[in-house]
Amino acid sequence: MDQYPIKTVTFGGFDKQDVIQYIERAAEAQRALQEEMDGLKEHLAVLQEENAAQSSQLEELTAERDRLRSELTRETQARQELETLKPLRAEVERLRPDAEAYAQFRERIGAIECEARKRAADLELATETQLRKTVALFQEQYQALMSTFEAAAGHVTGELRKVEVNLAQLPRTMDQSGAELKALSVRLEEEIQKKKNQ
Repeated sequence: MDQYPIKTVTFGGFDKQDVIQYIERAAEAQRALQEEMDGLKEHLAVLQEENAAQSSQLEELTAERDRLRSELTRETQARQELETLKPLRAEVERLRPDAEAYAQFRERIGAIECEARKRAADLELATETQLRKTVALFQEQYQALMSTFEAAAGHVTGELRKVEVNLAQLPRTMDQSGAELKALSVRLEEEIQKKKNQ
């Protein structure tokens, strides 16, 4: 508070008007300091709430990162299981020449085996048709699974990058909030000390 000189009078000590003005100015200064201190306390409370919210957000982001990593692990396992089906196609291709050779052999059999040849041809056609359908279905499912896996892997990778960016920024934000809290605490102590010294 600024120094305010109090004049003395010839009789009665100090000038009454000066004393009144001094008391009024002291009261105004005290009210101003109290209002400032109340404002600083409110700001401190807001910063504490923000700090708590950021801590909660950090926990949520950490949980999300763990969930995405688990999802990526499951997708990787699914792809590995899909890879185990590839030998089935190789086995089908390996059996195809035998089926074709069998068809040619049956065509050379005489007329007495015509009915048997017809049945064998029908069976071969049905088997080949079924094999073609199975192979086509396998290829379709394989492509669909690969597309799904690639899309999921891309999504998971993107989400993990977002989570890592947010996690990398949180410590800096929390450090800034901590510094502001510390500065406010120091300022409060200084204001309280000034008030005590008056």
